[in-house]
Amino acid sequence: MKKQLLFCLLLSSFAACTQENDVHPSPGTLAGEVSGAYRTNPFVNPSCVAIPASQMPVITLRPESDGVVSLVYAYQFPKPGSRQITGVQLSRRADSAVQLTHDNVVLGTVQTDRVFTNNGMEKQGKLLRVDAQDILPDVSYFAGVKE
Repeated sequence: MKKQLLFCLLLSSFAACTQENDVHPSPGTLAGEVSGAYRTNPFVNPSCVAIPASQMPVITLRPESDGVVSLVYAYQFPKPGSRQITGVQLSRRADSAVQLTHDNVVLGTVQTDRVFTNNGMEKQGKLLRVDAQDILPDVSYFAGVKE
């Protein structure tokens, strides 16, 4: 009986000492859910295949309020620069994607999907797709994975 008690005690102590990395609380707002940096790669956006990995474009979504973000598009190729759009409205669609809208023009979506990392490995992650040619002439199409 003592051996069984010691064994149970040992198992419970191991269980109590493990980290809880599997449990992530869901963000309280849409802006909190989508905010962060999204980097493209040739596996996600084949139009960037000729760009060196260190010069891939990045879009950063910065929260302004619960349902509003700023979109910052930073690029290194052909020359360094950035563009910013403030006041981008967020709304949840029926397919659970978050839609980005600015002045009644749909800029794109953020959704959980299968994505490819820089080395071509497939995983589950947040994928940002932006088609903002009317607002950002430099950005005809962008697809990026949340870092």
